Amino acid sequence: MNPAPTPETRAALLALLDWYVESGVDLALDDAAHDRYADSARAPVTPAAAPVPPAREAAAATAPRPRAPVIAPPDEAARAAQAAAAQAETLDALAAALADFPHAPFRDMAQHFLFSAGTAGAPVMVFDAAPGATEESTGEAFSGLSARLLDNMLAAIGRNRDSAYLAYAAAWRPPGDRPLTPQEMAIFAPFARRHVALARPKALLLFGETPARMLLDTNEPLGPLRGKAFDIRCGEHVAKGYVFNGLAAILKSWSLKPTVWRDLRMAAAALGG
Repeated sequence: MNPAPTPETRAALLALLDWYVESGVDLALDDAAHDRYADSARAPVTPAAAPVPPAREAAAATAPRPRAPVIAPPDEAARAAQAAAAQAETLDALAAALADFPHAPFRDMAQHFLFSAGTAGAPVMVFDAAPGATEESTGEAFSGLSARLLDNMLAAIGRNRDSAYLAYAAAWRPPGDRPLTPQEMAIFAPFARRHVALARPKALLLFGETPARMLLDTNEPLGPLRGKAFDIRCGEHVAKGYVFNGLAAILKSWSLKPTVWRDLRMAAAALGG
């Protein structure tokens, strides 16, 4: 027989449970190990349906059925992403391939698929990490406070949305606006690189660690990457890349403004502006 827990032990257990809840844990597993990847790949057992009234039978036959999420091991999902992205020959085809990609992280948790804004084919292409709360609520890409800051930054180098193309590294808002994990970046990276290859910009402005790591294929922090020009090869296309702090970070800390302005001028010089 186990002794009764002390008040300190009870408080520690309650704190642990609170942490589990805040982390999103909502299911207690049993003692036997399960292969969740294999479980999700199996066809679900459909219970016997109740008889459908004739008047509703045709409508029920044509009604779309919700797709059950398919869980794949990270390496397998990344390889599938590479294959799906490589098959896209146009930006529209790439958007469709990403929207329908079954292993896309948090796809089924977001309300809107937000692929891009601005003018495709423009000499300047901007990459932000992912849509934010405003974009999620409005369904409009690049519509929040960070987007207004971006518009002002583009105006400072003589650009606007008619002469720039804006894209996200992830087309769905992550839960709680959290950063992407390395596994999630590995899945989205092939789509981002194909996006650049098809858009063919002259200059790439990368805001935040997520786009920088995905397109530069590096794990370095932002500091050593700032103030430099990178040759970024995506397929057969090569663009000059410039790394900035994330738009949200710039909004919160205007002390970053001098280095942002320096790097904007560098990008403008590369564009001949």
